[in-house]
Amino acid sequence: MTDTEWVELFERSPKKAYTALVEDYGGLVYTIAVNRLGSCATRQDAEDCTSEIFLEIFRSAERFSPETGSLKAFISTIARRRATDAFRSLSRRYSLTGSADDEETMVLPAPDDVEEEADRKLLRDELWEKVRALGEPDSAVIIYRYFYRLTAAETAKRLSMSAAAVEKRCQRARKKLRDILSRE
Repeated sequence: MTDTEWVELFERSPKKAYTALVEDYGGLVYTIAVNRLGSCATRQDAEDCTSEIFLEIFRSAERFSPETGSLKAFISTIARRRATDAFRSLSRRYSLTGSADDEETMVLPAPDDVEEEADRKLLRDELWEKVRALGEPDSAVIIYRYFYRLTAAETAKRLSMSAAAVEKRCQRARKKLRDILSRE
């Protein structure tokens, strides 16, 4: 659906326009929310944030015009702003430090745990690098299954694969990762 078609649909049937918006841009908005919220959020927090983002997009829909920019850019801008606001709210709630743009946000360790926490962070960073080096779709499967804790069916839906294919890819990716890590 083009941006102009969506505007026309919004004028005729706001409910259908909202449904189309969620179907077409749900993955984008959820990804922005998860990336902005970082490790300070649970999956439920990310889903709540995504819902709030769509409500804000819909409330602001009358301000959108295809002549001034794309619908995707409009949605992305609102999503980034609302997700950053949600991050700030969650970090106050959980007493976290860091920025919404940081790759990882964590609770500050107690003074006697600083060395141990630094070692853990180095290991996490190294593991993250190795997972990303697996290549697609293996890295995506591992990230969805173990970092976002999605089921095989949920992962399959996001990656347009069957659940069995996700399980097999996950098994192979874990083996590759074990081999890579054992060599070092």
